[in-house]
Amino acid sequence: MRAWTALGALCLISVALAQDSAQPPRLTLEEAVQLALQNNRQVLISERTVKKARDAVSETRSASRFQIQGTATYTRFDEVATARFGPQPVRLGNIENRTARIVLTQPIDISGIIRTAVQVVSLSYQIAELDYERTRNEIILQVTTAYQGVARAEEFVRVAEEALKNAQERLKVIQAQVDAGVASQFDLLRARTQVAQNEQALLSARNQLDLARAALNNLLGRPLETPVQVVKPERLPELESGLDLETLIQRAYAQRPEVRAAERGVELAQANIRNARRGELPTLVLTGQADFNLNTSPFTPRRETYTGVLVLSVPIWDGGITRARVSQARDDLEIAQLRLLQAREGVALEVRNAYLNLLDARKRLEVAKQGLEVAAEALRLARVRFEAGVSPQLEISDAELAYTQAQTNLVNAQYDYLDAYASLMKAIGAIGGNRI
Repeated sequence: MRAWTALGALCLISVALAQDSAQPPRLTLEEAVQLALQNNRQVLISERTVKKARDAVSETRSASRFQIQGTATYTRFDEVATARFGPQPVRLGNIENRTARIVLTQPIDISGIIRTAVQVVSLSYQIAELDYERTRNEIILQVTTAYQGVARAEEFVRVAEEALKNAQERLKVIQAQVDAGVASQFDLLRARTQVAQNEQALLSARNQLDLARAALNNLLGRPLETPVQVVKPERLPELESGLDLETLIQRAYAQRPEVRAAERGVELAQANIRNARRGELPTLVLTGQADFNLNTSPFTPRRETYTGVLVLSVPIWDGGITRARVSQARDDLEIAQLRLLQAREGVALEVRNAYLNLLDARKRLEVAKQGLEVAAEALRLARVRFEAGVSPQLEISDAELAYTQAQTNLVNAQYDYLDAYASLMKAIGAIGGNRI
């Protein structure tokens, strides 16, 4: 007997382990965000853009360093020129000439042209970094919303399953009453209709859950059919105490990558004005050259020749090209300043909308909690009255519908609040976590 008991316990444990292994591992929000940042195409493109801008800075800085170039030349003539000095002709060169040359060039940035060019590409690199941060924040918000969308859909399935269970239990009670002759066939038909409607609602909820999981997998760069189990939040996040709308807007001005990129854009336009004036500025280049004659001749007896050249170029008149470039650069500065104003206005509006949506969601959440408490108590009383036979089926049916609606309202209010909170964090530039 003990052997059979032990075998039964072992079978139960095996079944439990099999059920656990069939369930996909739960995916936290942080894990989902990391997957998206690793796989999302927009993020990968933005990362490559940052690398390209960083390489451009290295290229421009290299222009201020000395450069060494080596060349080798081989020349063969069809004949060698000769000259007569007395009776004997003298060859003036060799039929084959071999030479080598090494040239060292060092620009001297007397006018700051190279420094300005480095500043321009450095600002472009900073703008590329900020654009990466903007893309990253947008992807994080999308993943957060999609992740919470899966959790919301799972809650809707739970509510629909509970509603179906209540309708099925009521159907059993009505069936027993019909069999006892205390209820009519109309009551039984009404109960069956309610069960069918709840089955349809459950099927729809499960379909919405499948769609929400597919949408999340798409953002994570995974196959759409990958099983997903999310972790529901234990508590709802709250804003820091003392944060009002104006404080949040000022924080957004300081943190949002769009505003910071627009500020770098103004600095870039100012640097481009200085860069456009390069046509009016002198340049100075120092060149050192070493020539090696690998086969000498009587008229070119030296094997090595060294030359140093210092070239100062001063522009005198370029036909108005520089003046036109400077005018265009000033226009770009005005455009950049307008874009900065536009960015600040857009961020302020986004923060205001997100903040007001969060306040609205918080109020609706409190109302939904109270509504669920009232609906639960009304359902309890309706069941007591129905089981005592003092109320018709319609009363408990309406109470169950009201309870289901109250549950749905609370789920929507909770996840509307979470979505609004995530949108506000993104609006003030605090959703991205670590920045590059």
